[in-house]
Amino acid sequence: MNKEKLSQFERIKIFLNEYYFGYGIFFSILRIVAGPLILIMGLNLYYNGNTKPGIGYSGFMIFFGIYYMLKPLIIILTQKSWFQNFDLDYTINPDKIIIESDKSKSELDYSHLKTVLKRKTYYALKTKSKQGIYLPIKLLESNEIDILNKLKNNTGNKELS
Repeated sequence: MNKEKLSQFERIKIFLNEYYFGYGIFFSILRIVAGPLILIMGLNLYYNGNTKPGIGYSGFMIFFGIYYMLKPLIIILTQKSWFQNFDLDYTINPDKIIIESDKSKSELDYSHLKTVLKRKTYYALKTKSKQGIYLPIKLLESNEIDILNKLKNNTGNKELS
């Protein structure tokens, strides 16, 4: 893998793409539509509600709708450590991925991967322990892309054994 590092902005773009589109069509629709829909229902209940509990519930719905729409922004602003640069170098071999930092070296055998997904600008590797490794295509060499494509095709975008 190339020695270039991901910027904080690129990490945030990967996070937002995974947040909205990384968990299937149902969650994508839910995360895009639910916040505005709850907000509209809350405003409708507030202006057309006849009872005090209905108006109180509308306040909760308005608050939750706004929160649900702003949740990715809240995560980005409060969890800044998620998007900091780590000096990790990935080497993709035909049988394993080697992850190196200044002080340590780790090997990840492909049998520990649950899924390999190719997104528009990066590969998303999910381990059985539910950790994610995101490898931008622009930083990969052609032989590494071939290895990841073979892994993706062998799994058919489904779970590995």
